[in-house]
Amino acid sequence: MMIWPCSRRLAGRAFDGGRRLTMAQNSFGTLNGLGGGGDPIVSADTSVHLKRDKQKSQVTTPAYEGSKVKGELLDLAVDMRTARPGDVIDSPYELTISESMQDFWSCCFHSQNRISTSRPFARRIGLQDRILPFSLVLFLTSAMTHADSAKVQVGFGQSVYHWPAFAGDTFTKSFRVDCIRNTSDGNHSIFHILCTLKNQRDRICMSADKRMIFPFVVPESNVVASSNGGEPSQLFRDHLLGKAPVLAEELGSQSLASLYAGQLIYHSMNRSITFGQSQQLASLARLTHPRHFDTRKYDEHTEIFVPGGLVLGLTLSASSRDLHEVLHEQIQNVNFVNNLHPSNVVSAITYVQKVDENLPGDLESLVVRTFGIKTIDIAQELDGISLPLELFEGPLKKPKDIELICKEKCPILSNKIVVAIDRLILRQARRKEIFLL
Repeated sequence: MMIWPCSRRLAGRAFDGGRRLTMAQNSFGTLNGLGGGGDPIVSADTSVHLKRDKQKSQVTTPAYEGSKVKGELLDLAVDMRTARPGDVIDSPYELTISESMQDFWSCCFHSQNRISTSRPFARRIGLQDRILPFSLVLFLTSAMTHADSAKVQVGFGQSVYHWPAFAGDTFTKSFRVDCIRNTSDGNHSIFHILCTLKNQRDRICMSADKRMIFPFVVPESNVVASSNGGEPSQLFRDHLLGKAPVLAEELGSQSLASLYAGQLIYHSMNRSITFGQSQQLASLARLTHPRHFDTRKYDEHTEIFVPGGLVLGLTLSASSRDLHEVLHEQIQNVNFVNNLHPSNVVSAITYVQKVDENLPGDLESLVVRTFGIKTIDIAQELDGISLPLELFEGPLKKPKDIELICKEKCPILSNKIVVAIDRLILRQARRKEIFLL
Protein backbone atom coordinates (compact mmCIF):
# COMPACT_ATOMS: atom_id res chain seq x y z
CA MET A 1 0.00 0.00 0.00
CA MET A 2 2.34 2.70 -1.20
CA ILE A 3 2.65 6.17 -2.57
CA TRP A 4 5.75 8.12 -3.58
CA PRO A 5 9.28 6.78 -3.44
CA CYS A 6 11.21 6.85 -0.22
CA SER A 7 13.91 4.48 0.90
CA ARG A 8 11.91 3.47 3.95
CA ARG A 9 8.62 4.11 5.69
CA LEU A 10 8.30 6.94 8.15
CA ALA A 11 11.06 6.07 10.59
CA GLY A 12 9.54 8.00 13.44
CA ARG A 13 6.87 10.57 14.11
CA ALA A 14 6.21 12.26 17.41
CA PHE A 15 4.61 15.36 18.79
CA ASP A 16 6.82 17.52 20.98
CA GLY A 17 4.41 18.55 23.68
CA GLY A 18 1.54 18.14 21.21
CA ARG A 19 2.87 20.95 19.00
CA ARG A 20 5.80 19.96 16.80
CA LEU A 21 5.85 17.24 14.16
CA THR A 22 9.10 15.39 13.57
CA MET A 23 9.76 13.25 10.54
CA ALA A 24 12.61 11.19 9.17
CA GLN A 25 14.82 12.14 6.25
CA ASN A 26 16.34 9.54 3.97
CA SER A 27 18.42 9.28 0.85
CA PHE A 28 15.54 9.02 -1.60
CA GLY A 29 13.15 11.74 -0.48
CA THR A 30 12.36 14.04 2.40
CA LEU A 31 9.34 14.50 4.59
CA ASN A 32 9.02 17.85 6.26
CA GLY A 33 6.52 19.33 8.64
CA LEU A 34 5.38 22.76 7.42
CA GLY A 35 6.33 25.80 9.38
CA GLY A 36 10.04 26.30 8.63
CA GLY A 37 11.24 25.67 12.17
CA GLY A 38 8.06 26.97 13.79
CA ASP A 39 4.95 25.05 14.65
CA PRO A 40 3.80 22.99 11.65
CA ILE A 41 0.23 23.26 10.45
CA VAL A 42 -0.51 19.75 11.63
CA SER A 43 0.32 20.71 15.20
CA ALA A 44 -3.18 22.06 15.74
CA ASP A 45 -4.55 18.50 15.59
CA THR A 46 -3.33 17.22 18.94
CA SER A 47 -6.02 14.60 19.43
CA VAL A 48 -4.49 12.15 16.96
CA HIS A 49 -1.63 9.94 18.07
CA LEU A 50 0.38 8.53 15.16
CA LYS A 51 1.81 5.06 15.46
CA ARG A 52 5.50 4.57 15.00
CA ASP A 53 6.25 2.34 12.03
CA LYS A 54 8.71 -0.17 13.39
CA GLN A 55 11.41 -1.53 11.13
CA LYS A 56 14.42 -3.67 11.70
CA SER A 57 17.52 -1.54 11.71
CA GLN A 58 19.97 -4.39 11.51
CA VAL A 59 21.16 -5.83 8.22
CA THR A 60 19.44 -9.11 7.39
CA THR A 61 21.00 -11.98 5.49
CA PRO A 62 19.46 -13.56 2.36
CA ALA A 63 16.98 -16.37 3.02
CA TYR A 64 18.89 -19.33 1.60
CA GLU A 65 17.40 -22.80 1.57
CA GLY A 66 20.11 -25.16 0.48
CA SER A 67 20.90 -24.22 -3.14
CA LYS A 68 17.87 -21.90 -3.42
CA VAL A 69 17.17 -18.33 -2.35
CA LYS A 70 13.87 -16.60 -1.63
CA GLY A 71 13.02 -13.26 -3.21
CA GLU A 72 11.65 -10.27 -1.38
CA LEU A 73 9.65 -7.18 -2.31
CA LEU A 74 11.37 -3.90 -1.53
CA ASP A 75 9.24 -1.38 0.32
CA LEU A 76 10.33 1.98 -1.10
CA ALA A 77 7.29 4.09 -0.31
CA VAL A 78 5.54 6.11 2.33
CA ASP A 79 2.58 4.37 3.94
CA MET A 80 -0.28 6.83 3.53
CA ARG A 81 -2.02 5.44 6.60
CA THR A 82 0.41 7.49 8.68
CA ALA A 83 0.21 10.70 6.62
CA ARG A 84 -1.32 13.79 8.24
CA PRO A 85 -2.21 17.28 6.97
CA GLY A 86 0.92 19.35 6.50
CA ASP A 87 3.19 16.45 5.49
CA VAL A 88 5.36 17.32 2.48
CA ILE A 89 6.97 14.74 0.23
CA ASP A 90 9.67 15.87 -2.21
CA SER A 91 9.97 13.49 -5.14
CA PRO A 92 13.61 12.56 -5.85
CA TYR A 93 13.01 12.20 -9.60
CA GLU A 94 13.76 14.73 -12.34
CA LEU A 95 12.27 14.79 -15.83
CA THR A 96 13.43 16.79 -18.85
CA ILE A 97 10.67 17.31 -21.42
CA SER A 98 11.89 17.13 -25.00
CA GLU A 99 10.21 18.60 -28.07
CA SER A 100 9.39 15.07 -29.20
CA MET A 101 7.40 14.56 -25.99
CA GLN A 102 5.48 17.77 -26.64
CA ASP A 103 4.82 16.74 -30.24
CA PHE A 104 3.60 13.31 -29.12
CA TRP A 105 1.16 14.99 -26.76
CA SER A 106 -0.05 17.21 -29.61
CA CYS A 107 -0.63 14.12 -31.74
CA CYS A 108 -3.01 12.74 -29.13
CA PHE A 109 -4.71 15.94 -27.98
CA HIS A 110 -5.86 18.39 -30.64
CA SER A 111 -5.13 22.08 -30.16
CA GLN A 112 -4.52 24.99 -32.51
CA ASN A 113 -3.72 27.63 -29.91
CA ARG A 114 -0.73 29.49 -31.33
CA ILE A 115 0.81 29.98 -27.91
CA SER A 116 1.49 26.20 -27.92
CA THR A 117 1.97 25.61 -31.65
CA SER A 118 3.83 28.66 -33.02
CA ARG A 119 7.32 29.74 -31.99
CA PRO A 120 7.12 33.12 -33.78
CA PHE A 121 3.79 33.91 -32.11
CA ALA A 122 5.16 32.99 -28.68
CA ARG A 123 8.22 35.19 -29.14
CA ARG A 124 6.13 38.15 -30.29
CA ILE A 125 4.36 38.10 -26.92
CA GLY A 126 7.59 37.93 -24.94
CA LEU A 127 8.00 34.19 -24.41
CA GLN A 128 11.20 32.31 -25.19
CA ASP A 129 9.37 29.57 -27.11
CA ARG A 130 5.96 27.94 -27.56
CA ILE A 131 4.72 26.79 -24.18
CA LEU A 132 3.82 23.29 -23.07
CA PRO A 133 0.01 22.90 -23.26
CA PHE A 134 -1.91 23.42 -20.03
CA SER A 135 -3.25 19.84 -19.97
CA LEU A 136 0.25 18.38 -20.40
CA VAL A 137 1.69 20.46 -17.56
CA LEU A 138 -1.23 19.51 -15.32
CA PHE A 139 -0.68 15.82 -16.13
CA LEU A 140 3.02 16.12 -15.27
CA THR A 141 2.26 18.04 -12.08
CA SER A 142 -0.27 15.57 -10.71
CA ALA A 143 1.31 12.27 -11.82
CA MET A 144 2.55 10.23 -8.84
CA THR A 145 5.02 7.38 -9.03
CA HIS A 146 4.18 4.40 -6.82
CA ALA A 147 0.64 5.59 -5.99
CA ASP A 148 -0.21 1.91 -6.12
CA SER A 149 -2.59 1.81 -3.18
CA ALA A 150 -4.87 4.56 -4.47
CA LYS A 151 -8.21 3.23 -5.65
CA VAL A 152 -9.11 6.02 -8.04
CA GLN A 153 -8.61 9.73 -8.61
CA VAL A 154 -11.68 11.68 -7.54
CA GLY A 155 -10.92 15.04 -9.09
CA PHE A 156 -8.95 18.29 -9.01
CA GLY A 157 -9.40 21.51 -7.11
CA GLN A 158 -7.77 24.78 -8.08
CA SER A 159 -5.01 24.22 -10.64
CA VAL A 160 -3.00 27.25 -11.77
CA TYR A 161 -0.42 27.68 -14.57
CA HIS A 162 1.85 30.13 -12.69
CA TRP A 163 4.87 30.29 -14.99
CA PRO A 164 5.33 29.16 -18.61
CA ALA A 165 6.88 25.72 -19.09
CA PHE A 166 8.86 24.90 -22.22
CA ALA A 167 10.34 21.91 -24.00
CA GLY A 168 13.88 21.54 -22.66
CA ASP A 169 12.89 22.37 -19.08
CA THR A 170 13.72 19.89 -16.33
CA PHE A 171 11.04 19.43 -13.71
CA THR A 172 10.87 18.27 -10.11
CA LYS A 173 7.78 18.10 -7.96
CA SER A 174 6.57 17.88 -4.41
CA PHE A 175 3.32 16.82 -2.76
CA ARG A 176 1.71 18.18 0.38
CA VAL A 177 -1.16 16.51 2.21
CA ASP A 178 -3.69 19.30 2.71
CA CYS A 179 -6.76 17.50 4.01
CA ILE A 180 -7.92 14.00 4.97
CA ARG A 181 -11.49 12.82 5.43
CA ASN A 182 -13.29 9.49 5.43
CA THR A 183 -16.12 8.56 3.10
CA SER A 184 -19.69 8.13 4.31
CA ASP A 185 -19.51 4.34 3.92
CA GLY A 186 -16.66 4.23 6.45
CA ASN A 187 -14.44 2.12 4.20
CA HIS A 188 -12.30 4.67 2.36
CA SER A 189 -10.31 7.85 2.89
CA ILE A 190 -10.10 10.85 0.58
CA PHE A 191 -6.81 12.76 0.50
CA HIS A 192 -6.49 16.31 -0.82
CA ILE A 193 -2.91 16.65 -2.05
CA LEU A 194 -1.31 19.86 -3.27
CA CYS A 195 0.98 18.98 -6.20
CA THR A 196 3.69 21.49 -7.15
CA LEU A 197 5.84 21.42 -10.31
CA LYS A 198 9.13 23.36 -10.43
CA ASN A 199 11.54 23.93 -13.29
CA GLN A 200 15.33 23.81 -13.18
CA ARG A 201 15.42 27.44 -11.98
CA ASP A 202 13.27 26.55 -8.97
CA ARG A 203 10.31 28.44 -10.44
CA ILE A 204 6.88 27.03 -9.62
CA CYS A 205 5.28 26.41 -13.02
CA MET A 206 2.04 24.85 -11.80
CA SER A 207 0.23 23.91 -8.63
CA ALA A 208 -2.78 21.60 -8.52
CA ASP A 209 -5.07 20.32 -5.79
CA LYS A 210 -5.55 16.61 -6.47
CA ARG A 211 -8.18 14.46 -4.75
CA MET A 212 -7.58 10.72 -4.41
CA ILE A 213 -9.46 7.93 -2.68
CA PHE A 214 -7.67 5.14 -0.80
CA PRO A 215 -9.21 1.80 0.27
CA PHE A 216 -8.56 2.22 3.98
CA VAL A 217 -9.71 4.42 6.84
CA VAL A 218 -7.37 6.78 8.71
CA PRO A 219 -8.06 9.06 11.67
CA GLU A 220 -9.88 12.12 10.40
CA SER A 221 -8.33 15.53 11.01
CA ASN A 222 -9.94 18.93 11.38
CA VAL A 223 -6.69 20.52 10.24
CA VAL A 224 -6.53 21.89 6.70
CA ALA A 225 -3.05 22.83 5.53
CA SER A 226 -3.00 26.16 3.75
CA SER A 227 -0.39 28.40 2.18
CA ASN A 228 0.50 31.63 3.87
CA GLY A 229 0.89 33.46 0.57
CA GLY A 230 -2.82 34.10 -0.04
CA GLU A 231 -4.03 33.87 -3.61
CA PRO A 232 -1.83 31.84 -5.99
CA SER A 233 0.62 33.74 -8.17
CA GLN A 234 -0.74 34.75 -11.58
CA LEU A 235 2.53 35.98 -13.13
CA PHE A 236 1.92 34.14 -16.40
CA ARG A 237 -1.63 35.43 -16.81
CA ASP A 238 -0.56 38.95 -15.84
CA HIS A 239 2.19 38.82 -18.47
CA LEU A 240 -0.35 37.92 -21.15
CA LEU A 241 -2.67 40.74 -20.07
CA GLY A 242 0.28 43.09 -20.41
CA LYS A 243 0.72 41.97 -24.02
CA ALA A 244 -2.87 42.89 -24.96
CA PRO A 245 -1.77 45.76 -27.29
CA VAL A 246 0.58 43.46 -29.21
CA LEU A 247 -2.13 40.79 -29.50
CA ALA A 248 -4.77 43.24 -30.68
CA GLU A 249 -2.79 45.55 -32.94
CA GLU A 250 0.05 43.44 -34.30
CA LEU A 251 -0.99 39.79 -34.16
CA GLY A 252 -4.77 40.07 -34.34
CA SER A 253 -7.47 37.72 -33.15
CA GLN A 254 -8.07 34.37 -34.80
CA SER A 255 -10.99 33.34 -32.59
CA LEU A 256 -13.66 31.69 -34.71
CA ALA A 257 -16.84 32.20 -32.69
CA SER A 258 -18.46 34.80 -30.47
CA LEU A 259 -19.47 33.36 -27.13
CA TYR A 260 -22.10 34.62 -24.69
CA ALA A 261 -23.31 33.79 -21.18
CA GLY A 262 -25.96 31.05 -21.12
CA GLN A 263 -24.71 29.45 -24.33
CA LEU A 264 -24.54 25.63 -24.45
CA ILE A 265 -22.11 24.34 -27.06
CA TYR A 266 -22.18 20.82 -28.49
CA HIS A 267 -18.63 20.16 -29.63
CA SER A 268 -18.54 18.10 -32.81
CA MET A 269 -15.00 16.77 -32.35
CA ASN A 270 -14.75 13.21 -30.98
CA ARG A 271 -11.44 11.96 -29.61
CA SER A 272 -10.05 8.71 -28.20
CA ILE A 273 -6.70 7.24 -27.23
CA THR A 274 -5.70 3.63 -27.64
CA PHE A 275 -4.36 1.40 -24.92
CA GLY A 276 -0.87 1.76 -26.38
CA GLN A 277 -1.08 5.55 -26.34
CA SER A 278 -2.42 5.53 -22.79
CA GLN A 279 0.48 3.34 -21.65
CA GLN A 280 3.05 5.51 -23.41
CA LEU A 281 1.67 8.76 -22.01
CA ALA A 282 1.40 7.26 -18.53
CA SER A 283 5.02 6.16 -18.79
CA LEU A 284 6.01 9.63 -20.00
CA ALA A 285 4.71 11.04 -16.71
CA ARG A 286 6.20 8.08 -14.79
CA LEU A 287 2.89 6.64 -13.60
CA THR A 288 3.15 3.10 -12.24
CA HIS A 289 -0.37 2.21 -11.07
CA PRO A 290 -1.27 -1.30 -12.33
CA ARG A 291 -4.76 -0.09 -13.36
CA HIS A 292 -3.11 1.64 -16.31
CA PHE A 293 -0.86 -1.22 -17.44
CA ASP A 294 -1.44 -4.69 -16.01
CA THR A 295 -3.59 -6.65 -18.48
CA ARG A 296 -2.77 -9.90 -16.68
CA LYS A 297 -4.65 -8.63 -13.64
CA TYR A 298 -7.19 -6.32 -15.32
CA ASP A 299 -9.18 -6.74 -18.52
CA GLU A 300 -8.09 -4.22 -21.16
CA HIS A 301 -11.63 -3.31 -22.25
CA THR A 302 -13.51 -3.23 -18.94
CA GLU A 303 -11.00 -2.84 -16.09
CA ILE A 304 -8.02 -0.88 -17.42
CA PHE A 305 -8.51 2.85 -16.75
CA VAL A 306 -7.27 5.82 -18.74
CA PRO A 307 -5.42 8.07 -16.21
CA GLY A 308 -7.40 11.04 -14.93
CA GLY A 309 -5.02 13.58 -16.45
CA LEU A 310 -5.53 12.04 -19.88
CA VAL A 311 -9.32 11.99 -19.45
CA LEU A 312 -9.15 15.71 -18.75
CA GLY A 313 -6.80 16.19 -21.73
CA LEU A 314 -9.21 14.42 -24.08
CA THR A 315 -12.12 16.54 -22.90
CA LEU A 316 -10.24 19.82 -23.28
CA SER A 317 -9.04 18.65 -26.68
CA ALA A 318 -12.58 17.89 -27.84
CA SER A 319 -13.68 21.40 -26.87
CA SER A 320 -10.61 23.29 -28.07
CA ARG A 321 -11.66 24.11 -31.63
CA ASP A 322 -14.90 25.86 -30.65
CA LEU A 323 -13.25 27.86 -27.85
CA HIS A 324 -10.25 28.87 -29.98
CA GLU A 325 -8.08 30.86 -29.35
CA VAL A 326 -7.24 30.15 -25.71
CA LEU A 327 -4.18 31.90 -24.26
CA HIS A 328 -4.43 30.78 -20.64
CA GLU A 329 -6.72 28.59 -18.57
CA GLN A 330 -7.15 27.72 -14.93
CA ILE A 331 -8.99 24.80 -13.37
CA GLN A 332 -11.40 25.75 -10.60
CA ASN A 333 -12.91 22.33 -9.92
CA VAL A 334 -12.99 18.88 -11.55
CA ASN A 335 -15.02 15.79 -10.68
CA PHE A 336 -14.41 12.46 -12.37
CA VAL A 337 -17.80 10.77 -12.70
CA ASN A 338 -17.42 7.47 -14.63
CA ASN A 339 -14.30 5.54 -15.57
CA LEU A 340 -12.90 5.76 -19.09
CA HIS A 341 -11.35 2.77 -20.82
CA PRO A 342 -8.84 2.84 -23.71
CA SER A 343 -10.37 3.43 -27.17
CA ASN A 344 -13.60 4.86 -25.68
CA VAL A 345 -14.50 7.88 -27.81
CA VAL A 346 -14.86 11.12 -25.84
CA SER A 347 -16.86 14.15 -26.93
CA ALA A 348 -17.72 17.27 -24.97
CA ILE A 349 -20.32 19.92 -24.25
CA THR A 350 -19.56 23.33 -22.75
CA TYR A 351 -21.83 25.78 -20.98
CA VAL A 352 -20.69 29.41 -20.83
CA GLN A 353 -21.50 30.68 -17.35
CA LYS A 354 -19.98 34.14 -17.56
CA VAL A 355 -18.23 36.43 -20.05
CA ASP A 356 -16.08 39.34 -18.87
CA GLU A 357 -15.03 41.75 -21.63
CA ASN A 358 -13.61 44.38 -19.28
CA LEU A 359 -10.05 43.43 -20.15
CA PRO A 360 -7.44 45.32 -22.18
CA GLY A 361 -7.34 45.00 -25.95
CA ASP A 362 -9.46 42.27 -27.49
CA LEU A 363 -9.10 39.89 -24.55
CA GLU A 364 -12.03 38.36 -22.71
CA SER A 365 -12.37 36.06 -19.72
CA LEU A 366 -14.82 33.16 -19.71
CA VAL A 367 -16.11 30.98 -16.89
CA VAL A 368 -17.19 27.71 -18.47
CA ARG A 369 -18.32 24.24 -17.42
CA THR A 370 -17.30 21.41 -19.73
CA PHE A 371 -18.52 17.82 -19.57
CA GLY A 372 -16.58 14.97 -21.16
CA ILE A 373 -19.01 12.34 -22.47
CA LYS A 374 -18.06 8.88 -23.69
CA THR A 375 -19.34 6.56 -26.43
CA ILE A 376 -22.12 8.73 -27.85
CA ASP A 377 -22.25 11.04 -30.88
CA ILE A 378 -23.35 14.33 -29.36
CA ALA A 379 -24.17 16.03 -32.65
CA GLN A 380 -26.68 13.31 -33.54
CA GLU A 381 -27.88 11.77 -30.28
CA LEU A 382 -28.40 15.04 -28.39
CA ASP A 383 -29.89 16.90 -31.33
CA GLY A 384 -33.16 18.48 -30.24
CA ILE A 385 -32.83 17.29 -26.63
CA SER A 386 -33.07 19.83 -23.81
CA LEU A 387 -30.68 19.19 -20.95
CA PRO A 388 -31.42 20.01 -17.29
CA LEU A 389 -30.06 23.44 -16.39
CA GLU A 390 -29.08 22.28 -12.91
CA LEU A 391 -26.16 20.41 -14.49
CA PHE A 392 -24.67 23.68 -15.69
CA GLU A 393 -25.42 26.31 -13.07
CA GLY A 394 -24.44 26.65 -9.43
CA PRO A 395 -21.53 24.87 -7.73
CA LEU A 396 -20.17 21.78 -9.47
CA LYS A 397 -22.13 18.80 -8.21
CA LYS A 398 -20.72 15.59 -6.82
CA PRO A 399 -20.52 12.58 -9.15
CA LYS A 400 -23.44 10.76 -7.51
CA ASP A 401 -25.62 13.88 -7.83
CA ILE A 402 -24.67 14.30 -11.51
CA GLU A 403 -25.61 10.67 -12.13
CA LEU A 404 -28.92 11.09 -10.29
CA ILE A 405 -29.87 14.12 -12.40
CA CYS A 406 -28.97 12.30 -15.61
CA LYS A 407 -30.89 9.17 -14.63
CA GLU A 408 -34.05 11.09 -13.74
CA LYS A 409 -34.04 13.92 -16.30
CA CYS A 410 -31.71 12.94 -19.13
CA PRO A 411 -31.27 9.14 -19.33
CA ILE A 412 -29.21 9.34 -22.50
CA LEU A 413 -26.33 10.76 -20.42
CA SER A 414 -26.64 8.24 -17.60
CA ASN A 415 -23.29 6.47 -17.04
CA LYS A 416 -21.84 8.44 -19.95
CA ILE A 417 -20.29 11.51 -18.30
CA VAL A 418 -16.64 10.84 -17.50
CA VAL A 419 -15.61 14.24 -16.16
CA ALA A 420 -17.08 17.62 -15.23
CA ILE A 421 -14.72 20.62 -15.40
CA ASP A 422 -15.12 24.18 -14.16
CA ARG A 423 -12.45 26.47 -15.58
CA LEU A 424 -11.51 30.08 -16.20
CA ILE A 425 -10.34 30.85 -19.74
CA LEU A 426 -8.46 33.86 -21.08
CA ARG A 427 -8.85 34.19 -24.83
CA GLN A 428 -8.94 36.67 -27.65
CA ALA A 429 -12.49 37.66 -28.53
CA ARG A 430 -13.79 37.55 -32.06
CA ARG A 431 -13.64 41.13 -33.33
CA LYS A 432 -13.88 40.61 -37.09
CA GLU A 433 -14.97 38.03 -39.60
CA ILE A 434 -12.48 35.22 -40.25
CA PHE A 435 -12.43 33.70 -43.73
CA LEU A 436 -11.67 29.99 -43.80
CA LEU A 437 -10.82 28.07 -46.94
